[in-house]
Amino acid sequence: MRRGGLQTSMEGAIVLSVEELAVNELRETFHNPVRRVAFDLNGDVLGDPAPADWPLLEDSADSQPTADDMAHGASLLEDAQWHLRDWLHRHQTWLTNRLRDQLRVDGESAKRREDARYRQRQGEISALIERSTTARLTEEIAQLAERHRQGQLFDEEERIAEIERSKDEKEVELRRRKLHWEELRGQLERERQRVLDSLLPKRFALAGEAQVFPVAVEVRLRSGEATADASAYNPRQTRS
Repeated sequence: MRRGGLQTSMEGAIVLSVEELAVNELRETFHNPVRRVAFDLNGDVLGDPAPADWPLLEDSADSQPTADDMAHGASLLEDAQWHLRDWLHRHQTWLTNRLRDQLRVDGESAKRREDARYRQRQGEISALIERSTTARLTEEIAQLAERHRQGQLFDEEERIAEIERSKDEKEVELRRRKLHWEELRGQLERERQRVLDSLLPKRFALAGEAQVFPVAVEVRLRSGEATADASAYNPRQTRS
């Protein structure tokens, strides 16, 4: 509880701190901020909460609460409990819908990025397969042989000689290379399907509903007015 620290236009306020929690279908937490919301008090009437970008209360406080402050604040808080519970329920519904909409947009964007990335990698592998020709292999062998003669290679002599022996050896090497690239292309396609069809849909899907937990509440009135600590109110009892 505090006295003072109010904007000049405010007679009083109830400040509610809430923890927001949302997890996806992979059980990953992707939203977990703690937010402070100020409800304007006009006499004993609790107004709508301040917008998220509204300048919040100052942190200054005039003095410790008196016994009268405590009693008055407890009374105000008791009268406001229904309003606060109703706001928590409505905020939970709003947050759930907003997060689902955002996940849908983000999920579509992530799928487009991942699909483009996998297609690029598939194109690179296809290009490697197309370059695996006898002429290309002969050129590679000639380059290896030249590097070996120049002393740049020390452990490739036997392999070069084996591939140079006959056309059959070259064909075997070509088949080995193409089989290797085809296996990689198959693995890449399976991974693409797993990511696009299973992983991303779960990552960008809200599991159940968003949760909103009240963690602290405080009553403030203008300096010199009676206020009270909100310790008589246990916000954890309102967990949804």
